[in-house]
Amino acid sequence: MTIEALVPVPTDAVARAKVAARPTRRHDLVVGLLANTKRNAPELLRAVADLLREDLPGATVIGPVITAGVMLPSDEQLADLIERCDVVLTGLGDCGSCSATTLHVATGLEISGVPTAAICTEPFLASGSAMAVRRGIPGYEFVRVQHPVSSLEPDEIAERAREALPQILSILGVDVVKAAESREALVAGLDE
Repeated sequence: MTIEALVPVPTDAVARAKVAARPTRRHDLVVGLLANTKRNAPELLRAVADLLREDLPGATVIGPVITAGVMLPSDEQLADLIERCDVVLTGLGDCGSCSATTLHVATGLEISGVPTAAICTEPFLASGSAMAVRRGIPGYEFVRVQHPVSSLEPDEIAERAREALPQILSILGVDVVKAAESREALVAGLDE
């Protein structure tokens, strides 16, 4: 008796894709929030955006835009975010399918030229990573927070946002820009 296993994904090699260039400034950025239909996704993204205001002076926040489809944004929603935003925060990957979908959307935005930080919970990192590989961006960095998020109360969501913030600053390159600004200020102070 022979058992045949079928794998429901193409076996062809995936072309490598590049992530978007990170911002070279941190002032006056337009930050898009793209929430899927997962419970607490908009609340988590809003909480993170509130924390980001200190690191992104003058930031304008768009959204949260709630995906038009089940976890997937419409072509119009994507086009609007790509046109208007300097960076995007997206999520929430809090189960297997929504984690893969979150990374599908995030990598699509990256390929379109918009730096994106996607948020997933720890049990579903493999699902998110597998989608990034499938999209041609192996090793794609995304935000990893404790599970769960969908069942949390507001104070617990705020804690997850604080957990996510340093990772978001790193993924979007804001920490590098901030460090460069600090060095420039230090050097300018020495020249005076």
